[in-house]
Amino acid sequence: MIAFTLNGSPAQTDAPPTERLSETLRERLGLPGTKVGCDAGDCGACTVLLDGQAICACLTPAARVQGRAVTTIEGSTPELTRLRAAFLAHGAAQCGICTPGMLLTAAELLTLTPQPTADQVEDALGGVLCRCTGYRSIIAAVVAAGQGSPAPVTEGPVGVAVQRLDGAAKVAGDSFGADEWQEGSLIVKAVRSPHPHAAFQIGDLAAFRAQPGVAAVLTAADIPGRNAFSVIPPFADQPAIATSPARFRGECVALIAFEPGSLPDLTCFPITWTPLPALASPDAAESGPLIHATRPGNLLVEGRVVKGDAAAALAASAHIVEGTMTTAFVEHAYIEPEAGAAWLDGETLVIRACTQAPGMDREDTARILGLPIDRVRIIPSAVGGGFGSKLDLSLQPLIGLVTLKTGRPCRMVYSRTESMTSTTKRHPAEMSGRIGCDTHGRITGVEFTGRFNTGAYSSWGPTVANRVPVHVSGPYKTPAITARARAIHTHGPVSGAFRGFGVPQGALWQETLYDQLADKAGIDRLEFRILNALTDGDASATGQVLRAVGIRDCLTALQPHWTRALQDAEGQPGRGVGVAACWYGCGNTALPNPSTIRIGL
Repeated sequence: MIAFTLNGSPAQTDAPPTERLSETLRERLGLPGTKVGCDAGDCGACTVLLDGQAICACLTPAARVQGRAVTTIEGSTPELTRLRAAFLAHGAAQCGICTPGMLLTAAELLTLTPQPTADQVEDALGGVLCRCTGYRSIIAAVVAAGQGSPAPVTEGPVGVAVQRLDGAAKVAGDSFGADEWQEGSLIVKAVRSPHPHAAFQIGDLAAFRAQPGVAAVLTAADIPGRNAFSVIPPFADQPAIATSPARFRGECVALIAFEPGSLPDLTCFPITWTPLPALASPDAAESGPLIHATRPGNLLVEGRVVKGDAAAALAASAHIVEGTMTTAFVEHAYIEPEAGAAWLDGETLVIRACTQAPGMDREDTARILGLPIDRVRIIPSAVGGGFGSKLDLSLQPLIGLVTLKTGRPCRMVYSRTESMTSTTKRHPAEMSGRIGCDTHGRITGVEFTGRFNTGAYSSWGPTVANRVPVHVSGPYKTPAITARARAIHTHGPVSGAFRGFGVPQGALWQETLYDQLADKAGIDRLEFRILNALTDGDASATGQVLRAVGIRDCLTALQPHWTRALQDAEGQPGRGVGVAACWYGCGNTALPNPSTIRIGL
């Protein structure tokens, strides 16, 4: 037995000496406030205090705590009490997955340095990653806690901070997708493709199923409903469990459910892979074999916006610039990997998981599992970062299938590698075109063509291909525009939602060219944007007449700061100053979206 002090009280565990301390705390001692984001010591979410020193619990063997004192987020010290109050007052806990690690690391700092400076706080917290806040509110909260004034000073009523509704839960180590499960839950692991494109054949499973602890091995043949999903139902093309061939590296081809405490040898899973030629780029895909038989040229969808005669407008322009730009896949990199649990409540399948879209999850999961929708319940846990990727289905139908087939509760947590290989990314883009202006610097016309690598399946590709042409003129008056965007299938990772649905990629292109156009016209780059900014009563490229437009006022307010920044940068090699603007149709793209509401009493 390993005996130690846990949050001020005696504790002991029969954990193996080499077991990760994070697993011991979570699995054996029932303390899920210690979060696990990577199991590699990279993210710091699992930070606890060992004799007052911050350590990564995922890298610490359980035997190391023998005779020592461990403090987790469930504990209480004077420093933690002050820090929790300061985090609440400063809104420093956003998604909350990193908050326990931040609080415990900061508690060590306050013990060593009771009144730290912002620089000292920044240095101390460097081992704990936060994907949401930008760190400023966290640093301010720790400094305030050291000064004994947790609440920021404001003069009300405007400007008074409102405490987050879920703030208290977040600073206490809120319950995320991996933190709750039913007693006796099976553990679920996925067998995934190691190739971007490969045929595969699963052999005789009898010997594998006979391994101690294996409760079920499931393949696509076990899915009772329609084995296809997408966030946009008419485009449903992605299987929950793939049949041959696998179309991207990381695609799920089988499930293994086993008893807790056992670990089957996954390396002996009877599967034979035959790698096939992979279409790695839109260029290869447009002239290559079809990934989906019903999509010629591997074209998922094309979006288009045309206003006026852009070619004629450009021909008559005093100045024209043109350019090509490419962007790459971008990983969402949320700290919390996909996680969830499933169980039966009578005849209702209950799935608790981290998700941004429980309604869509419910509909797709019911279709895949062949259940009436009223027999599926999705309970969203706190989401430890999503940024769009957790809008897509991931493990929900997988754990639901295991529970349906075995009649037992189960749970599943993606590894960091698994999360990064199997979930969606920001669309890589290839963008080119021209923009013109008259002698006064007023924009005359825009021509834009974009290709977006949507990966193996549709996901949010249709949305990206349609939103980009709507937004690629930027928040500027544009008399004429022809903009086209195509979503092309490849054997790459599935591209999905990522804060803007392609609009940020388009903004990089447009703002770069607007800088060049301003330079060519001999106009200051900020002045160029103020001159062309949309104002009340102007129409967008789609013909929408805008009201309450504040972009010109915002840009004008920047002028003294812009001038000062330019002056400060003069004579300093390697230092530059830039300005850019972006707009985004949060009301579902700025395309027509009629709706009707009926209320009855």
